[in-house]
Amino acid sequence: MASAASPTEFPIVHCTVCDADVLGWLDLDEQDREVTRCLECSTAADAAAIRFGDLHAIEELGYGYVLPEGGCGRPDCGKGRCGRSE
Repeated sequence: MASAASPTEFPIVHCTVCDADVLGWLDLDEQDREVTRCLECSTAADAAAIRFGDLHAIEELGYGYVLPEGGCGRPDCGKGRCGRSE
């Protein structure tokens, strides 16, 4: 399955088992075909149930972006100038 998503977008699936929109992850099925699965229960998603979203879209679903302890590694991180925390 080829994807038109940009590298900064994440698969979002509507999982029929969880009955919710959740973050997806890529896997291979028994025939080595690429499938997108529900992050919560690992159910394979139907291709029509997959869309792509950026960090803001997955935050709206309840997933967060966490910086590692010590910040992002930039010398000015933690002083209000780190663009990654916006």
